[in-house]
Amino acid sequence: MPCEHSRTVLHLSRDDRLIAAVGGAVAHFAERVGMDDAARNLLTGALEDLCRQTLPLLNGQGDGLDVAIEDFDDRLQISVEHQGEAQPSVGVESFIAECARGSNQRVTGVHLMRSVDRIEYDACHGSIRTTLVKYLDFGKNGH
Repeated sequence: MPCEHSRTVLHLSRDDRLIAAVGGAVAHFAERVGMDDAARNLLTGALEDLCRQTLPLLNGQGDGLDVAIEDFDDRLQISVEHQGEAQPSVGVESFIAECARGSNQRVTGVHLMRSVDRIEYDACHGSIRTTLVKYLDFGKNGH
């Protein structure tokens, strides 16, 4: 039985206290599509770390971070987008390296790779987007 497609877009200001709301929204979507607790926690942690790393890079006062969460029949897709110049410090390689630093962080590079199946990074015309894709296990969620 296919799920009804849904999409939520959250706009965060520079206030990092809002990251918890994004984590809550991702956890809701992950539960809705049938992810188990461990996978849901890893995905939520990876997204929160991505937002935490990206917020300080916002250019202007009015700039924010847009987080779009979508579920499809076969995947959960989360895009994090902001305005600015492309910088190697927000690319996939540095994101994984940043997550792997320090044992106090909740998500290491290995956990990030276990939490998502694909990471896309795109910078075009001043818009920078990182997309995390998690394919669904049809055997567990009944889709």
